[in-house]
Amino acid sequence: MKRAFLVIFIVFSLPISTADAAVMKSTKSVIDLPYVKSDEISDTALTPNNIILTGTTESPNSSWINGPLGGLSDAFIASYSPSGSQIWNLRLGSITNEIATSLLVDVDGSIWIVGAGTSIITPTPAATVGNVLNPDNVAIEALQSRNSPLNRIKLWQVSSSGSLLNAFEYISEDIINPKKILSSGNNFIIIGDCYEKSAVKGFYVSATKTGVFSPIIKYGVKTTQINSAIINSDSSIIAVGMSGDQLLKTKPLSKLDAVTMKISSIGELQVVGRATLKKTTRSWDSISTGLLQGGKVSYSNKTEAAITKFASLGKPSWNVRYSSKSGALVVSNKSSWASFVSNSVISGVPKWKPKVATPVVLELGKKGEVLTSYTLSAPAVAIAANNQIGTVLITDSGVSFGLVVIN
Repeated sequence: MKRAFLVIFIVFSLPISTADAAVMKSTKSVIDLPYVKSDEISDTALTPNNIILTGTTESPNSSWINGPLGGLSDAFIASYSPSGSQIWNLRLGSITNEIATSLLVDVDGSIWIVGAGTSIITPTPAATVGNVLNPDNVAIEALQSRNSPLNRIKLWQVSSSGSLLNAFEYISEDIINPKKILSSGNNFIIIGDCYEKSAVKGFYVSATKTGVFSPIIKYGVKTTQINSAIINSDSSIIAVGMSGDQLLKTKPLSKLDAVTMKISSIGELQVVGRATLKKTTRSWDSISTGLLQGGKVSYSNKTEAAITKFASLGKPSWNVRYSSKSGALVVSNKSSWASFVSNSVISGVPKWKPKVATPVVLELGKKGEVLTSYTLSAPAVAIAANNQIGTVLITDSGVSFGLVVIN
């Protein structure tokens, strides 16, 4: 009989052998992409030859994104070679506001990007009765149009050469923030968060390649967020995030627990696992193939980056935590990779004693031991890996994005 729920207490860290201690090396971006305002790269995906970036720009103009700013923010996508040469870029903006949050490369080579957008709200003029006296000939100001909140899921299809092929949208009753798009046969699954007044809930929506969306399914009551997900061979998904709500029969054990949720191919919540520690709040921020999960543990006076490799849902193979100023972003390839902002010693890197918080990326072995370690010039905001290119990180210094390739 399947258990209805799992409650996971991850309170251990396996000892790491220092027989083959790693040496901290430095990395250098193959290219830096400057921006002016609060721009953001939210996701990256790799083909055998190219690095694809997607995100949001608020800069009025850009040296690496063609065209002027449409609304207050535009979504964009760009393709680069592993050496940093731009192949193409495309602005996905209009007179409304858009953001882009996740992308995937389809089997036909086209790229699907998910995000959110607004609509234009035009005020209806008040009805007048009879003639209106205006003896001083005062100019009457025209009613101003305004943007709605981000209440539309946006779905774009772009060719492998950078041409827009299709654009679809789903209108939500609530403010919407898609976090991840996954491919499920001929359909897509989109997961993320929706906001109802002061409450946040996780959501699930499926979409066809012709833009037909299923009804939205929500999870939680007030404090449930989904940050990332992977898809299984049966089209069920494993989603990770944080929650202070009861989910299925699992009750919260702290203000916010890190949660791992198995969701069926039709959006039914099936299994919930919680990771918790007393007097902390926890979250899973990322998940990669092989159930490698990265996140954050927040105490009253410190933060730890948490990285756990699961053998199966609810069964950790190993778990490590490092003193940090951020959560951990993870990706799986031949090894496990994790990036975070380190502010203390790292077991397995004996000479690492940072005087200031420093972004790092670690390659971890089959027991969580550090195999190689690198510093980054700025915190990583996206990570991906494949056999052809290697491990790719996008860093954000506050004035430019860096493209880092480790192979």
